[in-house]
Amino acid sequence: MRDFLIYVENALPQESPYFVSKQAIANALGPVAATAEIRSCSANFPDFEALERAHYFVGSGFDTARLKEHGKRLRIIHCTSAGVEKYMPLDWLPNGAVLTNSSGVHGRKGGAFGLMTVLMLCEGVPRHIQNQRLHRWDNRLATGIETKTIVFIGFGALGSAIADRLRPLGAKIVAVTRSGEAGPCADQVFAVCDLDKALPLADCLVVSCPLTASTRGLIGEAQLALLKLGASLFNIARGPVVDTKALVRALLDGRLSGAALDVFDQEPLPADSQLWDVPNLMIFPHISCDDADGYVDRCLSIFADNVSRDLRREPLRNRVDAVAGY
Repeated sequence: MRDFLIYVENALPQESPYFVSKQAIANALGPVAATAEIRSCSANFPDFEALERAHYFVGSGFDTARLKEHGKRLRIIHCTSAGVEKYMPLDWLPNGAVLTNSSGVHGRKGGAFGLMTVLMLCEGVPRHIQNQRLHRWDNRLATGIETKTIVFIGFGALGSAIADRLRPLGAKIVAVTRSGEAGPCADQVFAVCDLDKALPLADCLVVSCPLTASTRGLIGEAQLALLKLGASLFNIARGPVVDTKALVRALLDGRLSGAALDVFDQEPLPADSQLWDVPNLMIFPHISCDDADGYVDRCLSIFADNVSRDLRREPLRNRVDAVAGY
């Protein structure tokens, strides 16, 4: 008889880089695995008997109603992604259970990807891509990154990881946060209530905040109009944080020099979407932050640490706040 049961639910096939195997769970738990029963099931073929006995759950894109009905003994429900907007509000949580996420695992790859993308935007790469399609030679020069001010909407693990890589190159870093506080990597900080004061400073606006009720549609027509003429935008957060139609208009009328999107209102982006053909827009298929190798292991390191903390009755990491929405 094992001390506790971990129920793993996979919505994707085994060949997916997001698949969580029993062995991966055991590796993450280390010696604690000897006291655990681990059950792994497909989301399409759940084992309700095991779920009803489970103390811990690992999955992503899971059915909250299923957990509410069959997961009454659960203590931790761990999501192998950072975004948890689809699980709000948390009124489905079984009594005594908490939801934890994998925030923080995206910093290494997302930071490097963000550095690349901000440099591309500041160097005018979207214009060069568009000119290549048009067979047009346009050798206008850009100024160096050390002359640029990069404004971040959201300065958590992801935003600060990008800023950490930009700062040695001389860019000025401005952070907009809910509290009006940020780490030492920021040269200037604004509270989100003062967003309109921060936006005119931006040569490039990086949107890297969680999607919550208060951030949905945060960057719209009025906010884009406050940016410097010729500024650029990179959304690495969630699609609905930025008003897509307003962004398209700003690109078409030349108010923005370029934009890059890694997230969209609808994913996958439909083949008939207008966005594919918008000039000076770079499209990435939501691949900026997830690593082809080791992503699941980093997610499970948070889960395993929380199992140990729970067994010792210590505070958990990455506990999702129902009021904040992340």
